Amino acid sequence: MHANADDALQAVRDFTLRRHFNAPRPMVFRAFVEPEHMQHWWAPRGFTMLSCALDLREGGAWRMRIKSDETGAIQTEVGVYREIREPERLSFTHAWVRGDGTLTPTTLVTVRFTERLRGTRRGTEVSFHQEDFATAAACQSHANGWSTSLDKLTAYFGKGKP
Repeated sequence: MHANADDALQAVRDFTLRRHFNAPRPMVFRAFVEPEHMQHWWAPRGFTMLSCALDLREGGAWRMRIKSDETGAIQTEVGVYREIREPERLSFTHAWVRGDGTLTPTTLVTVRFTERLRGTRRGTEVSFHQEDFATAAACQSHANGWSTSLDKLTAYFGKGKP
């Protein structure tokens, strides 16, 4: 019984999302690391990015501020780049800044960019993995939020960007 409880706990601590983009791998990678592209998709549906500051190097910090379109509430998310292997892989920590300035528990995001052939067109498969959640609710919330963000990125590429 103890093993089943551990298995259930592990199951809610991470998620993986996959998307295919009809764009070259270097272009898709840039959409994850260049603010001029990130502003169009990084925030979940119903949110808008207000600011984006990146120190794009391993050990470099990043900080984003997003605003709820409905309530106007502003949230800040922060992290540190762990690995930047352009255009194959990107890994960074993620946490939210609470109102009192403390951080929520830190999670780890790993994004893999893989060239794929669909018919005669080359594209890029993105595997977005986030792990180390403290609760099942936090995991589900992030999975939902990132899913809508990646939907926004799909739409952004559909407009001929970047």
